[in-house]
This record gives sequence, C-alpha cells and structure tokens, in this order.
Amino acid sequence: MRILREEGLDAALALGRCSRASLFRWQAAFARGGPAALIPRRCGPRLPPVKHPAWLEQVVIAVRLATYWNAKRISAELRRREIALVGQWWIERLFDDLGTARPSGPRERGPRYERASPNSLWRIDLKGPFFIQLPGGRYVKTYLVGLVDDHSRYVLGLRIQTTQAAAPILAWMRDCFELCGRPLDLMSDNGSPFVVWMPGVLTQFGKTLRELAIRHIRTQVNSPWTNGKIEAFWAALKREVLDREIFRSLADAEAALERFARTTTTTGCTARSAG
Repeated sequence: MRILREEGLDAALALGRCSRASLFRWQAAFARGGPAALIPRRCGPRLPPVKHPAWLEQVVIAVRLATYWNAKRISAELRRREIALVGQWWIERLFDDLGTARPSGPRERGPRYERASPNSLWRIDLKGPFFIQLPGGRYVKTYLVGLVDDHSRYVLGLRIQTTQAAAPILAWMRDCFELCGRPLDLMSDNGSPFVVWMPGVLTQFGKTLRELAIRHIRTQVNSPWTNGKIEAFWAALKREVLDREIFRSLADAEAALERFARTTTTTGCTARSAG
C-alpha cells in the first residue's frame, strides 16, 4: 500500500507480489478503515466461546498438575467418570490461556541408551483397537500386546486379544517368564491396563509386578519415543502385516502374527491369541 500511494499502480504491480484486483481491493479497504481494515478477518461462522463453570477449570488444572495428562486424556476421563462433558479443544485453550500448554516445536533428541544385558529391561505396549470384519457384516474388536527385550531387541512375546483387561495380559506374561526368564525392570506407557489415573494407587498389573519383585517403569505422558524400541516394532508390524493383509477371523490374524514373530525374533515366545 505504501508503494501504491507513493509511486503509483505500475510500481506496485512491478513487484509481482499481488494482482491488480487485490491492489484495488486493498486500496478500497484502506480508504474505508485505514490500516486496521487490511488485517485479514476470520471467515466462516463466528461461534460464541464455550463457557464452563469455574470449578470445572479448577478440576482440570488439578488433574493436569497431578497426572500431567494431555487434554484428550483429561476430557475422556471426565466423561467416563460422569464428572463433566467437556471437549479437548476447550481444555487446550484453557492450557494456552494459563500458560501450561506443552510446546509444539521440535524437541532435542535425547541420549540413546541400552541396558547392558538381556532380561535387564523389558518393554511392553498395547496397541489398538483393530477391527476384524466377520461374515454377515459383523466385526470383532481386537488389541495387540507386545514384549521386547531392551538389550537384544528381540520380540519376546506377541499377543492378540479382544479386551484391554490386565488379567489375560498377566497370564500371558507368566508364560513368557517361564520361557524367557524374569526381567529386572518392565517399562510401559500410561495406558489403562498398566496404570491408574490416581497417583500412588496400583492396578492389578502393578501389584503383580511388585509381588514378582519386578520394578515397573512408567514413561512420561505423551512421550511414545521413551518406549521407542517397541514402537519401532509396531511400525514394522504395521508396514509388513497390517497394511498388507486382510483378516477374516481371529485365527487368520493369529497365524499372520505368528509368521511375523518367527521371522522377527530368534528366541523367546511366539505369537498367541486370546484363545
């Protein structure tokens, strides 16, 4: 606009930054409202901001400080426990307003580490749900559970099951202990089969590990790279099996996982299903 006003239309067009129509439109807007009229305005419907009571903001912040959960997890927990129906985007906006949002920029890569011997640290993770289409338009919801040794990176166990409950996972882990030995430490994320939202309270999974004298290490919330070795295994499984094959039954999925486990690991347990 400065070049247009001082040197004319031809000089402004010679810059090649905009078209003649845009210059005329900006010139008309500047004449109406000055520089403020040149600021782009939001298109689309303007919805009023969602308002929630002050006590709900205090509950969200208290849960955030106690657990460091992200907005999606807090929203889901409040809905599941019938405390309040609040969207994750409102919680994100609340975090932004209070300065408690996590930075979205790239983080510096931390130091790589590896345990010095096998069975020093195992990594466990649960993925899903994955849906298997059955005849007649029916489907079954399944989950995958994997065990990886930190030192050797061998897949010690791979399981498919139809529930997220900890009991079948623990029964399967005991079989892995008999075949592969017992680890000193076991690392997991903060999923519901492994931990509970209330700090200091152990789930059935945590109590069983304490009885077996296995230290349970929890990753930081929303930090999948902490458990990166098993996450890398999930990426390979998705690339080599899940994206290439179509399963018509739980048995088909179990057989495909067993074939993949045999080509991926040389020791330890093979793939198993929920039975």
